[in-house]
Amino acid sequence: MEKIGRISPREWMTIITLVFYAHVASITASIRYGFLADAFAKRNVPGKVYGLIGTSVFVGFAADFFFKITEKCMTKWNSRKIIAGSAIGFSIIALVTGFVYRIPNTTAVVAISITLRMIQGVLGFAVTLVPVDFINANFPKKFDMVNGLVNMGYFSGHGVAELLGCILYDNYGYEVAFAFAATMALLAAAATLCFIPNTQTYLSIQGKAVKVVDSTDGPLITNKTQRLSKFLVFPLIATMLINANYGVIQVTVTPFLKEEFQKSISYGGSVLTLVSVGMALGSVSVGFILQSKIISHFTAMGIGAFCIFNGLLMTFPPESLPAVYNLSPILAFPGVFIAGFGDPFMTIATLKALYGVQLQKKGILTPQVTTTITGIWIMGYCSMYYAGSFIAGVLTDYLSYSATAELLAGFCLLAVLICVLLRLNFTHVYNEDDEMKPLTF
Repeated sequence: MEKIGRISPREWMTIITLVFYAHVASITASIRYGFLADAFAKRNVPGKVYGLIGTSVFVGFAADFFFKITEKCMTKWNSRKIIAGSAIGFSIIALVTGFVYRIPNTTAVVAISITLRMIQGVLGFAVTLVPVDFINANFPKKFDMVNGLVNMGYFSGHGVAELLGCILYDNYGYEVAFAFAATMALLAAAATLCFIPNTQTYLSIQGKAVKVVDSTDGPLITNKTQRLSKFLVFPLIATMLINANYGVIQVTVTPFLKEEFQKSISYGGSVLTLVSVGMALGSVSVGFILQSKIISHFTAMGIGAFCIFNGLLMTFPPESLPAVYNLSPILAFPGVFIAGFGDPFMTIATLKALYGVQLQKKGILTPQVTTTITGIWIMGYCSMYYAGSFIAGVLTDYLSYSATAELLAGFCLLAVLICVLLRLNFTHVYNEDDEMKPLTF
């Protein structure tokens, strides 16, 4: 077990601002999930169609990743400008999305909503990639801890968005919920401009921040060492399986409780709040556990997958057990909490695990490769998280909620198996190069 080094007041202020920014970004992106199904069901839109509104954000992520939009910005502008600019963009999109719902033509509402969601995906890639880049640049020795805290912001935002979103939607309508999200995004932009240091991006310091397996006699940077290891695919598969399941939980709990047990949208939102509580606690826990090297990153991933397996089956009990199934409105609370607690164990641990696999297989890890791997992680994690909307819409059109959960629980067990095999094959603990120093503070 390792001790965590001292953090100065200036560093704490920066971390708190990053956490707030992540929290608000999550609110803006997730505000719709608690009431999306109900809002579009009122306009007779089937699940497979409104599910595309959530899933279409992946098109924006993919466009940013393949055309390297954010990476190009990172070589020209500092982190603070990109982070604040993304928050302002989120605010504008949220405001427009809310008022689009007033259009009488349902086809036009769906088409415009999908388009706006794609644009939000481009900004969302930056919202995720740049904070990780900032942590790599300024907190290299405390990466797991700071990343855990920032992810606490992202994950806690889900619950706040779903609870407040449902309450605002129930009482004031679709537009007001999005106006709230837009206002929060502007506050995050202002906080970023006030408290985030004006530092270089990690990507822009090529050759000055290289991690090597042997810090005294590391390999030279060559085309071969810059190539991505083929073994990266296995942690990515595991995290994609898990985050698809979490995405399904997030969009099906509210309609499940409403359709099967006549619970209100606000009740469903209160259940989903516990997802966020679980994720927040899980984020802080796994960040400090990994930073202290109590368990390996692959062990943490396996724990996360097993938690989501149990959370799925508790939230959506088998219909073959009617006595248990009828308790679903109560069991949903601990069920989503367990699933929420497990998700950051998988998500947060995967990123550093990917860095470790690349470093162990290639012997060197440069800022460019680090950024590329982070981008792939975002694509894998976020694409399947948002794909959960589409998967949920399609599966629940043909299967019951319980049958859908049972099917997806099998994928959780597959993810556990992958994590066990990775743990058995990657046990080396690497040392970071002593040259890795914070850029600022």
